[in-house]
Amino acid sequence: MSDKDIYVRGWGAVTTLGWSAPESAKNLIEGKVLPAKAGEVSHLISSEFKSFAVPYDGDPLSKSQNMLEGALGEAIERAGLSSAEIAESSLFVGTTGGLFIRNEYEFTEEIRRNPKKEPPPISCRNRGPGEVTQVIADKYGIKGMTFTLSMACVSSSHALVIAANLLEQKKINRAIVFGFEPLLNLTLHGFASLLLCDYDQCRPFCATRSGMQIGEGAGAVILERGEKARHAKNVYKFAGGYLFNDNSSLTSGGLDGELVKEVVAQTLSLSQVSVSKIVAIKAHGTGTKDNDLSEGLGLHKLFSEKLPPVVSLKGAMGHALGAAGTMETAVWLSCLEEGVIPKSFGFSQLDEEIGFAPAQENNVAPNGAYLCTFFGFGGTCTSYLIIKE
Repeated sequence: MSDKDIYVRGWGAVTTLGWSAPESAKNLIEGKVLPAKAGEVSHLISSEFKSFAVPYDGDPLSKSQNMLEGALGEAIERAGLSSAEIAESSLFVGTTGGLFIRNEYEFTEEIRRNPKKEPPPISCRNRGPGEVTQVIADKYGIKGMTFTLSMACVSSSHALVIAANLLEQKKINRAIVFGFEPLLNLTLHGFASLLLCDYDQCRPFCATRSGMQIGEGAGAVILERGEKARHAKNVYKFAGGYLFNDNSSLTSGGLDGELVKEVVAQTLSLSQVSVSKIVAIKAHGTGTKDNDLSEGLGLHKLFSEKLPPVVSLKGAMGHALGAAGTMETAVWLSCLEEGVIPKSFGFSQLDEEIGFAPAQENNVAPNGAYLCTFFGFGGTCTSYLIIKE
């Protein structure tokens, strides 16, 4: 193990499947997956949209705060970080809505308390994505560099690759990478206005897919160089990643799959790993028509007959937007700890244009290289490899 190599020292997650990464992984592996539901969260003003909500007895503001602390606390405990190590760490946060949940909760509560009064204005001031970073840094005493990335679907996956690059360059000592996304009217209505929501079921790579279903959650991944990363049943090397933004389109990265093929190829080249060495792919797989087609074609073109099992977690957990990168990575790592590559949920019919079906059964997870991909709104792309040793 080289001092230059980057390893995962700890991780944690809160998802609709559970309040920890191991609980979420266990329920995923055992198929204890509930469909998205509508009208279960008190501050959401429409029961039209189905979403994947984290189970919680209490108000949504308290839930979001507990989600934040739950995922971070789990990752820090797993990593065995001391107070001094936490203080010298750098913090990278990926989120779309940040703590805008405060605004929405206060707004809906004010209307409930005063139904006959004119609704108050919603103020966005000082409650954007950056507030999450400041809250975490203050609460945990983090003194290193802090970064906030708000880039929709790739926010926290981008943060992971940037953190790894800075670690490799020895610009930072340790990276706490956090993704956070509570359910918001803002995002639910926003994606619905773009005709990107499925009102029935999230169906990644399926011929009958018609859109995404939003989820909520939080995820934390702690990256570090060298020996101190040995805090798991296995050792997980963050072997390299590649970031790209296709500015030829405001909404997608092209439908021919060439962009996806090139992004993944660059990741493999930078990591010095061949196509044949990839054990499985944790795909982005949103369930939207164009995104799944682009990603599916790109993977099929690059891997061809060597395509390993492809898994999307969004049929089981929903699309957690800015939190998707770290949240899905943390749950994926806990699945690998159990020796299982989980199956995809929501698939029923092959899309002949894509040419393959996502994994329909659990598979054994041996040591080796696992590819993670994220292809988001605006042509933003993240791809990275995690090697289970």
